[in-house]
Amino acid sequence: MAMTIDDLQQLCALPPLREAATAMDGTPVYVGEVDGVDAFRLWSDLRLLHERTGWWPVLAGEPDDLARVLIGLRPDFAPEGTAPDNPDLLSAEVTADAVHALAAHIAADVDLTRVGGTHISAIRQSRTTLCLVQAPAGHDVPALLNWPGACNYDLTGADHRSVLRHFHTHYGAELVTLQDDILELLVHHRPTTPQAVATATLEHYAYCPDIVDQGVGSLEALAAGQLLAGSWYFWWD
Repeated sequence: MAMTIDDLQQLCALPPLREAATAMDGTPVYVGEVDGVDAFRLWSDLRLLHERTGWWPVLAGEPDDLARVLIGLRPDFAPEGTAPDNPDLLSAEVTADAVHALAAHIAADVDLTRVGGTHISAIRQSRTTLCLVQAPAGHDVPALLNWPGACNYDLTGADHRSVLRHFHTHYGAELVTLQDDILELLVHHRPTTPQAVATATLEHYAYCPDIVDQGVGSLEALAAGQLLAGSWYFWWD
């Protein structure tokens, strides 16, 4: 059972909070505004407390955009019942031939000893919204919020949960950001071998084609950039 918000405020300096929505499991979602420069530090503090409190922090972007982040919880939008996970969502792109070909390029042309930085959108915003969601883990949050950020690709909250659970299991990735159409993960165990980087790159593309097709332009560029960074960015047009 999650700690009360009042008890949480005794452990961590929080902004003024209000109850903004009801999650799919009937629990409240609280939100408050914070300065962008302070947002990731506050997220980190709350993440460290999650096992004690039961509240997962999410940075939801500029305050004026909050309604679009939570639109999936409106009564006229939320689906009936709970969708199952889709464990096969990534498998279409991640074939043995595709991994082998991309791994060969990475081995020849990518410096895997180079470590990229951690880039979180909120710190570039003057103000951002902190959301607190009662969740066993960060990968459960998109399903609990019925997040519609990839609706153009017919991805459900359960689909996001399945992919983010996989990323957490294999790469120690944890949910930081859910904006209108942006999702960001902090990555604790990024892949470090050509085959592992190739596999993860193809998984990223299967999950979010727009980061290549309307972003960096190629799988090779994705492998040499985002896959070596301390955070992963996903955006759906």
